[in-house]
Amino acid sequence: MPSYIFLVGATHPAPLRVSLSDLSGHIIPLRFEYHSEQKRLAFLHPTLDQYLSAIPPREQNGYARIEGNRRSASGWELFQLESLAAEKITPRLELLAERLDHLFSHEITVDGLLETIRSEALFGTPELLDAALPFISTLNLDKVATLLLQDEALCGALARQMPEDPWAAEGIPLLQRWISEREIYGETVPAPRYECSINYTVLGVTGLHKDIASFTHACIHAMRRKVTPTRGPAILACVRNEGIYLLEWIAYHRAIGIEWFFLYSNDNDDQSDDILRTLSEQGIITWVDNPIKPGKAAQHKAYGHALSVIPDILDFSWVQVLDGDEFIALDPQRFSNLQDYLVWTETHPVDAISLNWRFVASEPLAEGEETLFRDPLTMRNSRFVRYDIIGDAGSRLVKSMFRPAQVIQSHAHYPLASYRYATTICLSDGTPHTWHAPPKGQPQSAAFSNHVVFEKIGIYHYFYKSPEEWMWKSSRNRGDNPSKRGLDLRNFVDGWTGNFMSQLAEDRRAGEDQWMAGRRAPFLSELEKLKNLPGMMQVLEKIYETYRERSALIRRRLQAENIRERHSENNRVFFDLINIIE
Repeated sequence: MPSYIFLVGATHPAPLRVSLSDLSGHIIPLRFEYHSEQKRLAFLHPTLDQYLSAIPPREQNGYARIEGNRRSASGWELFQLESLAAEKITPRLELLAERLDHLFSHEITVDGLLETIRSEALFGTPELLDAALPFISTLNLDKVATLLLQDEALCGALARQMPEDPWAAEGIPLLQRWISEREIYGETVPAPRYECSINYTVLGVTGLHKDIASFTHACIHAMRRKVTPTRGPAILACVRNEGIYLLEWIAYHRAIGIEWFFLYSNDNDDQSDDILRTLSEQGIITWVDNPIKPGKAAQHKAYGHALSVIPDILDFSWVQVLDGDEFIALDPQRFSNLQDYLVWTETHPVDAISLNWRFVASEPLAEGEETLFRDPLTMRNSRFVRYDIIGDAGSRLVKSMFRPAQVIQSHAHYPLASYRYATTICLSDGTPHTWHAPPKGQPQSAAFSNHVVFEKIGIYHYFYKSPEEWMWKSSRNRGDNPSKRGLDLRNFVDGWTGNFMSQLAEDRRAGEDQWMAGRRAPFLSELEKLKNLPGMMQVLEKIYETYRERSALIRRRLQAENIRERHSENNRVFFDLINIIE
């Protein structure tokens, strides 16, 4: 291919992505044009007439990126190649060049790709087939995926050659066995436990821009899209130190029709692993241990694992991504349960449903320190914060429910599908979800809806709880932040603390919940069942004691630190909060 170059990692396979394009993988092929007047090269998408462009670096950090959507070539689209010194050309690069030459010496075909795997030509260059991905039609990719899924020996050969690839080494073999068992037995029970390897950091960074990470990632996504679910809705969530709310949250959602929970946890130090262990052993949840390398975030790694590696989630028709302080709320006058709503929704084509949310205001704990543990959160707090207090950006955020086979990754607020496939996204009333008019200062994003719909179903966000609980929550590491053990005081800054204080006054509230009361009896019955599971009450007592100890430690630490000097503008609202709690 004389008019092509290939971008590769010099010493080892490296994940690459060209912004504003569908080019991603460990090898990126590019066409080039020689511009004789400037004695420079212009690089194009391998199959589209779109040029790469160099963006000027940011002044503060010197960082610049390459974008791939320009229609013509001028100054910023012209590049110069520099030769590598001989000692920089490693045996790996020489082998890769030789194998690329062989792979592209004839037309890229389904049989040719499968033969490359079968002949075990990937050892030493596991990224080789990524170079072919932009040239494979979606139809042929589906054929490759189907044939690969039907051939256990071929899957084994792929896994041997790519031991560090999560999709080749684990995802495809797991899917193959799971489909086989379902065909034999007619149904499957979700696995009680999984582990998302600490080395699977690639799962936390791929798919976030609709990008396909590699040839194997593309194959498993094509395989998963063909699976027909047999069960109802499930929840996918990251839960870290949520022990005091976990049973209420699970019981409530079971009572409205959620059939299963895929719960990822990491570094819990509130004893909640004992709750997760008990629930998984009793066949109520799939618990996934998700160890995190220092400085890496847990949330996207968990979502990437659930939506591209474990097969069990594919048996559920819908999956709602939710946090532990978020509850699906349904109008009981319209829908008896969640399945009732979904039957209504499925009368028109839809792959993802965007649910708007409402913030539930904080309430002080009643007298007696056991109030927190005796009364469910959904019974203690029932008034909403006014939309204008939350602000346009916060009020127009959505949480999403989607068909798990159709997506490759998810943000906290919306799922992501591959560039190769179209998806239909609607709001809770069935109208299209559009986001061309984002809140002021925000980029266009499916995380926001152009207008708020909260008539039949939505999310109650119990963000504030009580002053004591809010301070306790704010000292925990967020799942979308780099991991940090122990107390995390990064949130105690002006805006964060002021946000809580802004909703305390009575005139900042508007309206009261009318939906939860009608579902209270089945919810409390379900909660009692969970509490009566073997050993559960003993586990809860340990969690309550851990909460008390941690709350006392947080107050001592925050009062001892020199908050006045570090956050001088915030000292009034911060110490007002301390006084409220005391």
